[in-house]
Amino acid sequence: MKITDVAFIIPSHPPHYHYLYNVLNKLHQNNIQIDIFIVFSNQSDYELFQLKESIKPIILTIPLDGNILKSIITQKKYFGLKQLMDSQYDYFIVCDSEMDIVPENFTPENIHKKVTNIFLNKQLYASHFNIGGWGIDIASNCANLFSGDDYDQIKLATNNFMYYSWFSDIPVYRRTDLRHFFEKINYSNINFFHFDHLIYQYYLIVAHNFKVINTSTITNQPDYSLEQLHTNNEDILNKLSDIGYGFGWLSKHTFNYHSSYFLGKGLFIIYHFDRE
Repeated sequence: MKITDVAFIIPSHPPHYHYLYNVLNKLHQNNIQIDIFIVFSNQSDYELFQLKESIKPIILTIPLDGNILKSIITQKKYFGLKQLMDSQYDYFIVCDSEMDIVPENFTPENIHKKVTNIFLNKQLYASHFNIGGWGIDIASNCANLFSGDDYDQIKLATNNFMYYSWFSDIPVYRRTDLRHFFEKINYSNINFFHFDHLIYQYYLIVAHNFKVINTSTITNQPDYSLEQLHTNNEDILNKLSDIGYGFGWLSKHTFNYHSSYFLGKGLFIIYHFDRE
């Protein structure tokens, strides 16, 4: 079973390799073929990776600022995307290495449907902040990479940065957007508050008329995105499904609330395995 239109781009470093080994072994055991690009900080980190034959390496050739406040992860993700702008893939799932897959749902048909529906529905699922703080700092900093009318459009669409959509849905990029996306943003002075996929979501607002949906009216859970969905209430979950939410990926914490429901919805990625 080979998946050809979607590839993974995953930045990693040696302390997190064991998560990737688990995923790669599951893919092999279930005869699932999908291209996984691992972004390594340097050649030494690549040499330490044990399953080289199972991945495609991308090794940074630019200086990497080791200051955590410079958002090393976003730097690596964007470097990987730039290397593959002219590749044969249609979509890239760009995620962290602390994740796992659901083999029974990891099929070409299910993945293609979950990914393409994001771009067909043109909806970003967000929560509404009732308080200020770090989330608004992240949202406003990501918007600052845009200028002029683009910035104003993002500010309006996010209710003055009070809507937060980070990691609510699969962090997927469409390859045909990438060149224009990188032309739109100015990330020469990237910082900790620049979250890669949130920036791309803002691009989708200004370039492709995506709408932001306030899910707090359904979940009654403000101040976090669906990354922190805490419920096993099927009425709430069905209402999210009714507005087009795909349940393609969820945090481990959310998954544990109602695993049978989520598996039945086609969940194929579980993330945040490094968190309780």
